[in-house]
Amino acid sequence: MGTLNNRGTKESPKWYCRYVDLDGKRKQVRTKQPTKALAQRFLADIESRVARGEPGIPDRKKQHAKHITVRELVARFLAEYNPPRLRNRARYIADIKTNFHARLFPFPLADMAAVSVKKQDVAAYRDALRKSYANSTINLTLTRLSLLFSWAMDCELIECRNPCEKVQRMNTTPSEEYYTREHAEKLLSPEHLHPMVATAFYTGMRIGELYGLRWECVRFDIGAIVVKASFTGLPKNGKARTIPIHAELKPILTAWREQCPQTAQGLVFPVQTRTGYRMGSSDDGRSIRTRLEAANVPSTFLRPWHAMKHTASTLMAESGVHPSAIDIITAHSSGTNRITAAYTHVTNLAFLSRELAKMTLKPRESAQIIPLHSALRQQA
Repeated sequence: MGTLNNRGTKESPKWYCRYVDLDGKRKQVRTKQPTKALAQRFLADIESRVARGEPGIPDRKKQHAKHITVRELVARFLAEYNPPRLRNRARYIADIKTNFHARLFPFPLADMAAVSVKKQDVAAYRDALRKSYANSTINLTLTRLSLLFSWAMDCELIECRNPCEKVQRMNTTPSEEYYTREHAEKLLSPEHLHPMVATAFYTGMRIGELYGLRWECVRFDIGAIVVKASFTGLPKNGKARTIPIHAELKPILTAWREQCPQTAQGLVFPVQTRTGYRMGSSDDGRSIRTRLEAANVPSTFLRPWHAMKHTASTLMAESGVHPSAIDIITAHSSGTNRITAAYTHVTNLAFLSRELAKMTLKPRESAQIIPLHSALRQQA
């Protein structure tokens, strides 16, 4: 049986109650009630909860966790998620916000209590997405939903198992989009040459790395490009890398430096606007399709700049460039053999330069065919 005790005065009472909680321990708590009658009611509520097998004083945080919806978790995530290795938080949050608003909020899963979401609910959500989205998009959405639950559990906002863990993902195939050597030669011909395209083919740099490249990172003095930014953030793996300037790329960049519009950031490939020049974005990369069409090169690839990266890797391999050098130049450091890659340390610039020089993209001279009878006549 609980008891009441006034620790204040008769004019200004402070009612405390003592009770035996669910764990068998005697506890004391201030009721914050102005009268003894209300304090007794407060104590009665505590004892009734204990009688039902519940804690005498409910944990408000846990009670909220039972009712917080997936939609509310998203709001907390967008406001608070900021891990140390996140390269560009503003860009990432904007992207994931668009993803959740378009591909999660219209579905019933968004308004379910997060702790009540089960594997079958996520599977049903995945199947609903299949009506409108590609397999790779669905997998990306599920990955981000899984991240949301993992983050919420780490922050102790909810207590449950991640319902996305064992949900089967959609089948996907690696991108097969790439340009042939003939396509590359057309784009590098004088009438279609663009320095950004040439740099993509000779270095395998990503579109963000190309738009984020500054002239201070183009080191003609040591014959190398230092890739240390992707747009305004870090490169994809979070590490800077050094790429040799190919002998065929050097004159292109040298000539472009004299013509390149000046920007405060010293951008190598700025994008023109009505008011001046700025750093490009992924959307600006779409303008390359016009140049591809003009050169009679496939222009319908989903990600043409990524196809150029595939092309660079492919042409390096066809030219006999060492696989480890390809991995380092294109920032695919894991390679095809992860164990071998972990024990291979061929990162010096001299080695990479020798290997990259094996690739040439200059148009090949057409073969000169000499009729057999002419050759025999010359020998006679």
